[in-house]
Amino acid sequence: MTDFVFNSAVRSNVGLVRKNNQDSGYAGRNFLLIADGMGGHAGGDVASAITVARLASLDHPDHNGESLDSLRSTILDANDRIARAVDDEPQLGGMGTTVTALLRCNDRLALAHIGDSRAYLLRDDSFTQMTTDHTFVQMLVDEGRITPEEAEYHPQRSVVMRVLGDVGAPPELDMSVREARIGDRWMLCSDGLTGFADLDVIEEALRSIDDPGDCAEKLVNMALEGGGADNITVVIGDVIDATDLTAEDLDAPGAFGGSVEINPQYAQLGSADNDTQPVNEPKAVEDLETEALPQVDEKTAEVSSDSASASEETKEGADPNPAEAASATAVGAAASSAASVADASKRGGRGKARATSGRKRKELGADTDDFDDFSDEEPRRHWIPWAIAAAVIVVLIAAGFAGKAFIQSQYYVTEEDGKVAVYQGISQNLGPFELSNLRETTDIEVQYLPAYSQSRLEETIPASSEDEAKKIVENLRSSAEKARQQSVSGGATDGNSSDPAPSAPGKPEQGQQQAPDQQQGQQNQPQQKQPAQQPKQGENP
Repeated sequence: MTDFVFNSAVRSNVGLVRKNNQDSGYAGRNFLLIADGMGGHAGGDVASAITVARLASLDHPDHNGESLDSLRSTILDANDRIARAVDDEPQLGGMGTTVTALLRCNDRLALAHIGDSRAYLLRDDSFTQMTTDHTFVQMLVDEGRITPEEAEYHPQRSVVMRVLGDVGAPPELDMSVREARIGDRWMLCSDGLTGFADLDVIEEALRSIDDPGDCAEKLVNMALEGGGADNITVVIGDVIDATDLTAEDLDAPGAFGGSVEINPQYAQLGSADNDTQPVNEPKAVEDLETEALPQVDEKTAEVSSDSASASEETKEGADPNPAEAASATAVGAAASSAASVADASKRGGRGKARATSGRKRKELGADTDDFDDFSDEEPRRHWIPWAIAAAVIVVLIAAGFAGKAFIQSQYYVTEEDGKVAVYQGISQNLGPFELSNLRETTDIEVQYLPAYSQSRLEETIPASSEDEAKKIVENLRSSAEKARQQSVSGGATDGNSSDPAPSAPGKPEQGQQQAPDQQQGQQNQPQQKQPAQQPKQGENP
């Protein structure tokens, strides 16, 4: 095909709830990249900035046929840099990031992916997700335990199974080569977009707004209108004919967005030739909803008949909750380990005592009545089982208090008698026991909210703190007031007219399909897009 490049742009926003932006993005002539950071003390913003700063060096046309290998090796090097940064600054331990990257490779594109950020391709009449989420809920969908629609509202939808960074395991990357066609439009985004805007509305914006920068800006605003409870980053790249550009245009530098732009001091952290400097305390520290799922050995769940029954119920339940399951398994593992130690101590202790007394009797002779050493040895062992049992009880009690403290630290927003209400706890019951209580019923009438917000309320909107719940309520109040004013002024004929996302996000619509297998030249020739208008600041023309 004709030599091509990207006409691209990146936009990033901290959102309406988060205190700092842990996303990073890059848009260049030959390379597109999105990274959604997570975890650690300063954590996500550092990991994503390190990764994007390292990978941006790939934005040049001289890869020939080695683009896939170059992309893989550079991502692995970024992973090593994150590990070295953690070694230098232990408070960054546990940080990681998603990576979704698209690199020009002659007349093709090399695609690398890990985590739950996404790549979409708009071509002709199709709008296709080209990556698969590496999340807990996607695993449940693949196993047929829940539907894709249920996955969009699952309370653990942000739990990722595979990420780049300090997670105790080498990264498992999805690598593929894709066909490039003039007129294609690629979109890379963090889950802050797809979690708060419906796919059909996203597709409409991608089709109707030609300029990549204007389109990315529109998509970010739609996510903000949908709640904006997470960082939002969008990278858009149009495949265009390189011969339409001047040499100066072709050499134009790429644009950065998010943490890598806000915190340039993070770029060299972990590099081998960098003199380590202490990491400045970030402007705000926030625990992300996205976190790596711990690896748990299921065999440790067999503590007693009670814990085994509980484990079995969790496996067979219709709506599995990995956070509760992990907590229960952790308690079971502690109890199982303690029980195993107790058995080993009892068997080993007694055996050792008998062996010692046997040797001493042998040394003293058969007619010796002095067995003081043996009689002293045996009583000293009697306290071990009791001590271990007490330790197990203490662990179980501590786990119970920790579980209660965690539940009380959680909040969610939902509907109560037609009004927006805030609950403390989690939206689940443990048998006859409710794990939440009503904290506040607001004066916001649900009927005035956009349909998408009403749908989210019906499924409950989780919040990790009371302050976050209050911010969600204020966002809903603004949406309701706006809709009410439009209704009074006659500016809208129904309550859904201003709805930024009228249906549950992620539901497949007509014209959408799952990511196709790698193939070349098997799709119809697309229509060429109109030439882009004058470029905006921070993006390529």
